[in-house]
Amino acid sequence: MLATVVGATLSIVFGLWAASRSIVFDGFYELIDAVMTAMALLVVRLIARGNDDRFQFGYWHLETIMALLNGSILLFACIYAFIDGLSGILAGGRVVQYGFGAIFVSVTGLGSFVMYLITAKAARQTRSQLLHIDSRSWLMGALLSLGLTISFASAWLLSHSDEAALTAYVDPAILMVIAVVLAPFPVRTVMRAGREFLIIAPSGLNEQVHAIVEAVAARHGFIDHSSYVRQFGRQQFIEIGLVAASGSDTRSFDELDAIRNEIAAGLGRSGPGYWLSVDFTADKSWL
Repeated sequence: MLATVVGATLSIVFGLWAASRSIVFDGFYELIDAVMTAMALLVVRLIARGNDDRFQFGYWHLETIMALLNGSILLFACIYAFIDGLSGILAGGRVVQYGFGAIFVSVTGLGSFVMYLITAKAARQTRSQLLHIDSRSWLMGALLSLGLTISFASAWLLSHSDEAALTAYVDPAILMVIAVVLAPFPVRTVMRAGREFLIIAPSGLNEQVHAIVEAVAARHGFIDHSSYVRQFGRQQFIEIGLVAASGSDTRSFDELDAIRNEIAAGLGRSGPGYWLSVDFTADKSWL
């Protein structure tokens, strides 16, 4: 958060001084990300509290809501930037300090790449969707700075040629390109979070659970089975039903628990963000 706020503030101040809307947008984009990160920190603290009487499944679903909100705001920011760039071109462009701009964005790009390496490692270790989104934001910032460095350096060289008048269109054109390049990232975030928000079963998890349950049912003589999966952030809900051949089929609780443990081991998942229910019945209507 501190790195994002510092970088965003410097970008906005320098962008205003250099009259570069693309650098200002870069800083504004980072500032939005900083606010989202602050809200994400609050979500993480709530998740760490565990469940309570009001949220009996915990606060994991807030990860999905945060991802959806983050992606939506950044997507609208990209749309606004594209319109602003187009407006600048139609207005005849703008004069920008491209030489100093190239130096500034190259330095900030290096800082963004270092932060990407740090947050990406943390995301892999914790399997956190929030950190994964944050690391992608840093990577986008680094790639954005690389593109800006190349563009500004080219514009500075162009300003010393016979086509110097064209440099006025470089900054608004870059702003439009940035908006187009960045837009797919929040779009993917919105789509992924939207699937979870609409409780659409993740296909990979659904296929894995179905295959394991089918094998367990065949191995232990169950004549039918069902499985239902859904996911919110890192929390996964898995409900499984197994139907015995007849109501006279009796098994001890130890045997039933052993089957549950077999399914859990096959799924390879455990922890507070994992909810597994296995029901046994002789009546198919319970499925």
